[in-house]
Amino acid sequence: MSSVVYVGDIGTELLVDCGQDISGATNTFLTVRFPSGNVVNWPATVATLEGKAHYLRCLTRAGDLAEAGNYRVQAMLTLGDWSGSGKTAVLQVRERFA
Repeated sequence: MSSVVYVGDIGTELLVDCGQDISGATNTFLTVRFPSGNVVNWPATVATLEGKAHYLRCLTRAGDLAEAGNYRVQAMLTLGDWSGSGKTAVLQVRERFA
């Protein structure tokens, strides 16, 4: 697997660091704004890395990476009485053979 993400890639793992323990989080997903401006939600699960449950994990599916450019990604979850979004991350997706 390459560290570069290309249009059409399937099964690319996205790990979004939420910066704190989210082991009890529910209603977890990533809100994604495509380069064209379209906004969608991708399913995500809580993931543990190096003993810390600080991450939301998503695997891309067919059609998820349909455009080249910068995708804006935000973790969305409910944790106790709080529900909301995390900081915006940027995922660069390149055209094939670029």
